[in-house]
Amino acid sequence: MKRISIIGGGISGLSVLHYLKQQLGEAADITLFEREDTAGGTIRSFKKDGCLFEWGPNGFLDNQPATLQLIDELGLTGQLIAASPTASQRYVQIDGRLYPVPMTPAGLIRSDLLSWRDKRALIKGLFKRNVSTDCSIYEYVSRRFSPAIAENLVDPFISGVYAGDIERLHCCAFPKLKGKGFKKSRLHSFKEGMGQIIQAMEERYKNHIKTNSIVTSIRPEAGITILAVPAYAAAKITAALNPTLSETLAQIVYAPVAVAGLLFKQDSFKRKPDGFGYLIPSREHKEILGVLIESNVYDGRADKTQVMLRILLGGMHNPGIISDTLERILAKAVKEIDTTYGLISNPIEGFVKFWPQAIPQYEMNYPSLKYAIAQETAQIPGLYLCANYLDGVSFNDCIKNARSLALAIQAK
Repeated sequence: MKRISIIGGGISGLSVLHYLKQQLGEAADITLFEREDTAGGTIRSFKKDGCLFEWGPNGFLDNQPATLQLIDELGLTGQLIAASPTASQRYVQIDGRLYPVPMTPAGLIRSDLLSWRDKRALIKGLFKRNVSTDCSIYEYVSRRFSPAIAENLVDPFISGVYAGDIERLHCCAFPKLKGKGFKKSRLHSFKEGMGQIIQAMEERYKNHIKTNSIVTSIRPEAGITILAVPAYAAAKITAALNPTLSETLAQIVYAPVAVAGLLFKQDSFKRKPDGFGYLIPSREHKEILGVLIESNVYDGRADKTQVMLRILLGGMHNPGIISDTLERILAKAVKEIDTTYGLISNPIEGFVKFWPQAIPQYEMNYPSLKYAIAQETAQIPGLYLCANYLDGVSFNDCIKNARSLALAIQAK
C-alpha cells in the first residue's frame, strides 16, 4: 500500500487529496496535514449581519474543464452562481475619474481611456508576430502595442491578479499575452461563497485531514510526500533535506495584500456604485489596488437594502502595507470609497483580512528559479511540489495542476 503525505490544506492540497482518493481509493494510505485549525488557505467565506465577506478569491472563470468536473464530483454544481450580467462593466480609475474599460471594438473607439494613437497601436499590435516574450510584461506590451496601453490597461489588470509590478513580472506570468486568443468565460462562485468548496472537501475527506499539524521537516523515502504549501514554507521544510532546493524556493517573492470589506446601506452614497468595480494603475501611486462591488456581482452577498464592497490594498508597489494596523487599513478603505462615490453615512460593518505574503510573483528570474526547483526536486525520490508558485496562481490553475500531479503519481 502506498503511503502518501500531503502537507498543506489549501485548494492545491485538497484537490490533490481528492484526485488521489478518486484514483487510488483504498490502495493508498493518504493523510493531509494542515497547520491551521481549518483547511482552505486563502479561501474562506465569512458571514455576518446578512453579508458575506471573502478573505481571498471571490470567484473563478468557467473556462477550465478540470474545475467544473471537480465541482460536479463534489455534488456542488447546483450551488454554482454566475456573476450578474448587470455587473459586467469594469472601470479603471485615473486622476480620480472612473473610465469604463472597453468591452467591444465599438466601445474601444468611443473610449476616452486611450488616445487615438494608442487605439491605432492596439489594433496594429494584434497583427504583430514574433514579438519576444522573454521579457517583462511591461516591455512586451509596450513593444507590441504602446506604453500607454501597458500603463492604463494591462497594469491595473495584472495588479488585480498578481498585486505585482509589470516591470518586474515575466511574461510567463500571463501567457495569454502571447496572443493565442481568449476563450469567452464568465465568473462564478457558490451560493455560500468560495469557502463552500473547501467545506465540501473537508467534510468528504475528514478522516484523511489532520488540522493543527505543523510539519517542520520531511523524509520522503518513507513514502510519497507532496508539499502543497507556499514557497517560503516549503523552503523551511526542505532546509535539512536539500539546502539548494530550500534556498531556491526562498527566492520566490510574495506580494503583501490587505482585503477590506465594507457594508453600507443602499442610500449611503452620493453616487451609486455601479458595475463590477474598478482597478487603479500603479502610476497613480495609490495604496489601493482596486474596489470590487461584491453585492453587484453576486446575489446573496448582502441583502437588498445593502451594498457590500471589497477593497484591495498593498501589492508590490506598496510593501509598506505590512506595517499598517487593521484599523488604519480599514480607514484607508473608507476614505477611498468616500473619495470615489461620496459617502453620506458611514459603513455598517467593516472587515479586514491581512495577507503579508499573499501572491507569488513570477518575476524576471522566475523561469530560471522554476527550472532549478524542478532539477533539485527530481533528485529526491518521493517528493512532489504542488502550489500556486508553480504553473499559475489562479484557483483554476491550482486544480488543474493538482489533477495532473495525481495522475502522474498514479502512473508510477
